[in-house]
Amino acid sequence: MKFDLIKKQAEQYEKEMTKFLRDLIALPGESCHEEATVLRIKEEMEKVGFDKIEIDPQGNILGFMGTDGPLIGYDAHVDTVGVGNLDNWTFDPFIGYENDLEIGGRGSSDQLGGIVSSVYGAKIMKDLDLIKGYRIVVTGTVQEEDCDGLCWQYIINEDKVRPDFVVITEPTNGNIYRGQRGRMEIRVDVAGVSCHGYLQMGISIVDNVVEWKYVLM
Repeated sequence: MKFDLIKKQAEQYEKEMTKFLRDLIALPGESCHEEATVLRIKEEMEKVGFDKIEIDPQGNILGFMGTDGPLIGYDAHVDTVGVGNLDNWTFDPFIGYENDLEIGGRGSSDQLGGIVSSVYGAKIMKDLDLIKGYRIVVTGTVQEEDCDGLCWQYIINEDKVRPDFVVITEPTNGNIYRGQRGRMEIRVDVAGVSCHGYLQMGISIVDNVVEWKYVLM
């Protein structure tokens, strides 16, 4: 695969991707209030030429490319957490900011950047004829912040869509993480300004003893 060709193709869509992301940032889209965000994604999917686009009864949007072969999914949840106390922001979270390295704003990383990358990633695969023998589904899923996993339970059980392989576009600092090995919910009380934090958990087994390690990010 010629990665330089893929990169060159992506650079051609920089302005379109930037506008798409800035448009999504401007739309408040907390869990159960994602309709405007989903409709904006549908507009972009139509623009770049997805073969089929569906919005299911739960509100998830599914865009398909290709007609036969194993199904590869690219998923991004499109709901965001609230903005909290606006006095703690140094910029308007729904206007955001942009510089040579990054675009900031409500949900830009978690996870609107993921849906932008997925939509245009599928477009680039179509441009370069890389979908032969495969099907692609790009999913913009809802209610992840409040009910993590409910959206995919619906897609599998009700929409009857079950990809053979899934790429989850959660932010990973540019790294590729392999596998999804379950989950645990832990309550952590901290003092300070409001933020959206992650608790990273590591598990190791040494001489049949389970060791747990936590890092608040």
